[in-house]
Amino acid sequence: MTIVILATFITGMFASASASQMLNVFVTNFPKTHVGQDPASLVTLRCQHSPGIALELFCTRSHSDGTIKENFTVPVGTVLVVTDVDWSATFCCSNYTANFWIRLRQYQLNQNSLVFDSYAVTDANGFAFKDEHLTTGFVVSPGATLLSNGDLVMLYGYLVNTG
Repeated sequence: MTIVILATFITGMFASASASQMLNVFVTNFPKTHVGQDPASLVTLRCQHSPGIALELFCTRSHSDGTIKENFTVPVGTVLVVTDVDWSATFCCSNYTANFWIRLRQYQLNQNSLVFDSYAVTDANGFAFKDEHLTTGFVVSPGATLLSNGDLVMLYGYLVNTG
């Protein structure tokens, strides 16, 4: 039924429209990426522990032209929506059920909250890794610091304007 209604709408909509009008409708009304965001808002972060600060992640943003920006922070007026997490870490021993987590910390309020929790079984060397796509994701606001017990964390998502 839905397909019939959609086909009727599309047929009626484009029966008298020119090719440029049809293209304009598609460009205006359909998402620009697979997550419905402008390509410039997509974010890829490579995060490792910050020197001297236990569990705090230091993230570098990779841009589409291959350049990187050190010490990425969420810009004021936006939030980062994280949609995918790849992680790796070395734990105590082989065949161990490793627990990996990400927390957000707000220094001014001295609070932190768990936003991501994952499990994997370690290999013979105590190494574990996992690539996960999140159904709803989690949000990181300006001023929040990422904490984790992983060795290497890749975060994928997009920036959204809050204003």
